[in-house]
Amino acid sequence: MANYEREAIGHLQEAVKKANYTGWFGGNKLDEAAELYAKAANSFKLAKKWQEAGDAYISQANVMKKLNETDEAASSYLNASKCYKKTNPLDAINALQKAVEILVERGRFQSAASNQKQIAEIYENEIIDPEKTLHAYELAADWYTTEESNAQANACWLKVAHYAAQLEQYQRAIEKFEAVAEASKDNSLTRWSLRTYFLNAGICRLCTGDLVATQGAIDRYLQMDTTFSTAREYSFLKALFDACEANDTEAFTAAIIDFDKITKLDPWKTSLLLKVKNSLANDEQDFT
Repeated sequence: MANYEREAIGHLQEAVKKANYTGWFGGNKLDEAAELYAKAANSFKLAKKWQEAGDAYISQANVMKKLNETDEAASSYLNASKCYKKTNPLDAINALQKAVEILVERGRFQSAASNQKQIAEIYENEIIDPEKTLHAYELAADWYTTEESNAQANACWLKVAHYAAQLEQYQRAIEKFEAVAEASKDNSLTRWSLRTYFLNAGICRLCTGDLVATQGAIDRYLQMDTTFSTAREYSFLKALFDACEANDTEAFTAAIIDFDKITKLDPWKTSLLLKVKNSLANDEQDFT
């Protein structure tokens, strides 16, 4: 390990000299500097010095930009992000963002979307920031849509919907769930997921407290998918709606327990349903 690290430091020192070199007639040695930064990064990786390896790749990217080699600069930023992921999520995001900026400028929206999705996943799984997660997935979805990569776009839109609901942006969540359902209804591979999208959108509608709009939405779901009327998701949503309309917390709780016996509710649904239940309980207290 120590040998690899010493080797990396030697490459790095030489790279700095080459990067700052200016000849008598304005010549430079930036190409050599870029190669040496790459060698330094590789040696740091062998020494498992991930932060230092990422920093070396960033230096290489900066040199590549001076050489107007933007595609190579983007690759260097992506290499840096892979190193930073092992030690510093925020640095990984910063490196990815710089790569994404270049990819967008170059019109490479598919690659931009893929790397933007990685940013979203870091915010989602490591930094745990719902707002930034939502925004990152939204950008990725937009770029996937631009490239007509509909399956990837819809996967990101569903993430946007989940986080929007978590942040109590219910209308935004409803729009995304229903848009994905609309895009999926004529696809034999994705049509089976409609009942899940309808249930999720319906729960978000119950969170808004607008029962008239919720009833209208349920009617539309039944028209969009004739098999929805026989699905457990429909029976569950209808039972929840009826309990809300009757302002009956006991019936609401019973519907949840009954559904959960066969289909385990995930934490996302459980959290939203608890909000609806608490709202019903408060309405009952106000009424009495």
